Parts: sequence; structure tokens; C-alpha cells
Amino acid sequence: MGVARVLGVALLCAIHGATVENTLFEDGDGANTFRAFNPTQDEETYSMVIANRFWSQIFGVAFSNKHCLWMSAIGVVGLALNLHAYDFISQEIRAAEDPEFETFYTKNILLNQGICAWMAAQDQPHENLIFPEEVLPCGNAL
Repeated sequence: MGVARVLGVALLCAIHGATVENTLFEDGDGANTFRAFNPTQDEETYSMVIANRFWSQIFGVAFSNKHCLWMSAIGVVGLALNLHAYDFISQEIRAAEDPEFETFYTKNILLNQGICAWMAAQDQPHENLIFPEEVLPCGNAL
């Protein structure tokens, strides 16, 4: 789930960045050169209203003003900066030294092993089948 969220947010950021870049600069004469963009133009061409309408058409969610947009961005950045509190590396070092210490990783391993043991009978249905002697391979047939 975490990976899907990160990739989804990265996609949204890329879409937003492309939208901003396409509306921030006016195209000039030199289409394939850096002179085509004039960063010293007088008026701002990026419109919050147009961007908001674009987002609401795609995702059905719209921000009422720029402050809501920036506050949501601050929440995402705050979450990203607080992930260092989990300190995954030192937990794994401690788990290697102390077998009784459990981390998210070791709990997931135990959970997967338990699920595999629980589902073993369903995963191997052929072991419960009983074949008549006449259909079984004889001698060195395998």
C-alpha cells in the first residue's frame, strides 16, 4: 500500500508540474530553443482557477483556494520527513543481535510463514487425491 501511495503521489506531482510548466511561460518565437520561454514576463500565466477546474474534472476533488493546496502539501512533506523515526536499519541490526526483538520485517516473515502453513493443504490438492493402481506409473516410468 505504501509503494502504491508513493507512486500515486509521484504521478500527481508530475501531472501538476507539467500543468504548471505548460501554463507558467508564454511561448515565444524560438520553438525549440530556451529563448522560446520568457521568465521575465509581466503577468502571471498560471491560473489557480484553471488548474483547480482541471483537477476537479479528473479527480472530482477541488481546493477552495491556494491556502488549502499549500496546507495539504505541508502535511505530505511533514509525513515524509517524519519517516526517519521508524529507523528501519537500526531495528534490523538489533533484530540480528537479539532473536526475541521483533520488527515490522520479522513480523511480516512470521505472518507469511503462518499463512503458508495454514494454506498448505489448499495449495497442494494433488496430495489428497487417491489414484487407482492401474493409472499409477510402473517401474522406472518417472
